[in-house]
Amino acid sequence: MTKTLATAGVCAEKVIFITPPPIHESAWRKECTAKGCALNRLNAVTGQYAQACVQAAAQCGVEVLDLWTLMQKGEDFTEYLCDGLHLSQKGNQFVSRQLWRLLDRRVGDLPFILPYWANVDEESPETSLL
Repeated sequence: MTKTLATAGVCAEKVIFITPPPIHESAWRKECTAKGCALNRLNAVTGQYAQACVQAAAQCGVEVLDLWTLMQKGEDFTEYLCDGLHLSQKGNQFVSRQLWRLLDRRVGDLPFILPYWANVDEESPETSLL
């Protein structure tokens, strides 16, 4: 995976693996039943995929955002899923917060090169950039 990215000019420091989130089986079962099919996803199996993702990230030397584990840590993760499988608005906000924390650890110490957007002169933006 990282070899393919490296040939495209993407270094490992720019890659983040993200595991699948957990599955709320009873809610997903209801969705499946409503669509006329049997339950087709299990949280335990999703956990195996998540663990494989974590291991692959370690082997490739890249960071990983382990949603499967993070969402199940002491919280009711069901509010993060709209149908037992797909992320809800709260779920997307959770992912965003976790991803920003990871990104901040990586780039938080980098200096600002350009002015903050609110400090740019709207009438003459080029003067703010010189």
